[in-house]
Amino acid sequence: MIKGIGGRPYIGLDEHIDIEGFRNLHPEICRGFALAREYAKEGTWMSPGFDPKDMSYQLNWKPIYMALEEYKALPESDPIRKNGDDLYANIKDYKTRNQFTRYLKSVLGAKDPYIYYFLWEEGDWDQRNTERNLTEEAKYFPGLVAWIKELVNTGIIESIGRVIFFHCEHDGKPFEHRDLDGKHGDNQGYSGHKNEFIHIRHNTKRGFYIWDPEKQNKVYINSNASFWNDQDWHGGEVNAEQEYGLRIDCVFTDKFRKQLGIENIKEY
Repeated sequence: MIKGIGGRPYIGLDEHIDIEGFRNLHPEICRGFALAREYAKEGTWMSPGFDPKDMSYQLNWKPIYMALEEYKALPESDPIRKNGDDLYANIKDYKTRNQFTRYLKSVLGAKDPYIYYFLWEEGDWDQRNTERNLTEEAKYFPGLVAWIKELVNTGIIESIGRVIFFHCEHDGKPFEHRDLDGKHGDNQGYSGHKNEFIHIRHNTKRGFYIWDPEKQNKVYINSNASFWNDQDWHGGEVNAEQEYGLRIDCVFTDKFRKQLGIENIKEY
């Protein structure tokens, strides 16, 4: 099923947000990716709270979390462990974690096309809408930081939580998923939440969709900016070019909720 938001699979936000202004920032954003590369985090480590069999395609490649499970199951005497344990012991340092991620990709065939840039702090997953501070790498995206702050000034959002770029390599297959934390189990249903965010793409060339595993149907998001129930399945098609999306976790204003027709929804 697709639970959606108030009976809609997603809500397009283009008419409410300065999309042209965001598009005009594309050169700055690309320069920022190049200059802030040392701060980026590589790969998805979180184990999922869903069953991969419900995906729209067969998972015929090994995500980072699966490679990590395989790694930890090896005896300490295994050469793979001997060459990786010093890196694994220091993965709280994101630079070492990146090195270990590259090691897993090479030694165990893990695959992950994503690189993550945080403009406002990552913080705790379960509190990603809580107000955050700017990161060090945000200095490489000055125009974008100003653009995001304007969302507060214009009454779209009350506060800014985690802000993250999902940068996908060319020919990358975005990992179809639901936004659930695997620490609560690997076959979770829906739970009431108030996860509000704005997801923005500078173009819509790559198909991006909400997936309904029961009806075996993809609902494509035909807008640059959108909001959906992030506990629904979502993913993207393969694209020959590098792609990125920006997610702004936030708290909507009452005024904006009314504009979207969701002012009476207590939980999504």
